[in-house]
Amino acid sequence: MHKYDPTKDLPTVAADALTRVLDPIDPSDFFTEVFEERHHLIARGEPDRYSDLVSVDVLDAFIADGQLFDGQIDATRAEPRITRDAFTLDNNEIDRSALLRLYQDHATIIAPHLHSYHKPLGDFVRALEPVFSASVQTNIYLTPPGAKGFRTHYDNHDVFVMQVSGTKSWRIYDEPVGKPFRGEGFEPGVHEVGDPTDEFVLSAGDTVYIPRGMMHDADAHDEEASLHITLGLVTKTWADVVLEAISKAAVETDDLRRALPPGYANSNFERGPAREQFREFVKELAEKAEFDEPLDILADDYVKSRTPDMAGIIRYASDPIKDDQMYEVNDNGLYRLIEDEESGEFAVVTRGGASEFVGTKRKAFDRAMDGENFKKADLPEIEDADAVDLIRRLLSRGLIRPL
Repeated sequence: MHKYDPTKDLPTVAADALTRVLDPIDPSDFFTEVFEERHHLIARGEPDRYSDLVSVDVLDAFIADGQLFDGQIDATRAEPRITRDAFTLDNNEIDRSALLRLYQDHATIIAPHLHSYHKPLGDFVRALEPVFSASVQTNIYLTPPGAKGFRTHYDNHDVFVMQVSGTKSWRIYDEPVGKPFRGEGFEPGVHEVGDPTDEFVLSAGDTVYIPRGMMHDADAHDEEASLHITLGLVTKTWADVVLEAISKAAVETDDLRRALPPGYANSNFERGPAREQFREFVKELAEKAEFDEPLDILADDYVKSRTPDMAGIIRYASDPIKDDQMYEVNDNGLYRLIEDEESGEFAVVTRGGASEFVGTKRKAFDRAMDGENFKKADLPEIEDADAVDLIRRLLSRGLIRPL
């Protein structure tokens, strides 16, 4: 299997975020030698490395200061297990007092997707997205001293565990199913755990990468609570692009729209002729299947599903586009261009959606996004009203910002 290195020409903020996760490992070495192949521990002795991203105080304020509902906070414990009704009211609101009592009784508190509410984490996630072209998500785990949140299990997505404070002892085991699909979860009693293949301690500032499908478990040390960030990479697979390619090719194969043979569900149905017909269809689909358009569909859908950085957007929307106002490109502006060769029109697919433009705005768009600071008058071959519209759209998509 060819190994791909996505680290060339990364935006500065993306490269910096990746360095925070991997340093001192060379990112290229990680993608060519480690990614999806094996777990890797990065022990640093830098206890404050991730303290600016989240802290016990941040988690405390998130829980204490607002009304929370099911899905915003969770709790888990290896033994005895916890059900959601132990800390959730009838209206799905979180019973924070019950949650605290569970924590006092050795339950781990989980803040799923805290990056959606806490800007330092949100910025960090957005910075990493261009690296992986994956849905990067965070779960924050606060485990009481001496407690264990989960039984031995595997995740169906790759994770980076970034220890913020406290320490945990980790054990790594085999991969019982190889690379699981997104919905293929660990089944206790079905997958044999066996003996650990590796054991280590994760201290504040350390990171461990664990590929999906690799079983693991961890215990917090007795001295203090353990707080860590789990970065999860929800990726698309080769199976996704193959299925998309087959779907497109199938639309162009008329015979595939014919009914299955009458009586195919009967126990005495003779499958021989149908099996041969199926093989012919598979051969025809293989000949018709294309790669680029299905990959473009997945890529466009991915970019549109990302969350844009909306900080300041209301203020920008209220401000007039002045003649002397200068703008700069957002270094972490994620976008794709879709061009219609016949009409010359194009669409800019960005985090949160897409904007359609007529072809006459193309040179102005290219100038705005070429990396050099600009003002309205610097946009070539475009009327003043269209220049204002272009700038407003780029601001609303987080592609540029005023200086």
